Amino acid sequence: MKEVVKAFQLAIKQQGHILPLLEHGDLRVNLVSELTTIQLVIKNREVFILHDNEGTQTIPEIRGDLQAIKQLLEGKERLRTLERNGQLTISAPIRTTLLLESIFYLTKSQKNFSKIRNF
Repeated sequence: MKEVVKAFQLAIKQQGHILPLLEHGDLRVNLVSELTTIQLVIKNREVFILHDNEGTQTIPEIRGDLQAIKQLLEGKERLRTLERNGQLTISAPIRTTLLLESIFYLTKSQKNFSKIRNF
């Protein structure tokens, strides 16, 4: 999972259209899979990764199997769709969930945007 999260971190830095969502944000979220917990910290247009941090339960948490988290981070599936399908569980207020969904979905891999730039 660490490689997928690092790829997400790199992708978000390369895509300027996402940065306004992060401008005044101060958000932490735990991504929890079978073997690993990684904390994403989104603050002042930056994304930081804290490995194996068993943070408090008061911060938002996304829990699920590695494949579902990978789909989320790669922008292949929306956060709330994965939750509805029972692949992920989310413990966050709806506003935070919608912000996270926007960030993850809009940070799709560059391949998806190459078609748009050709027009």
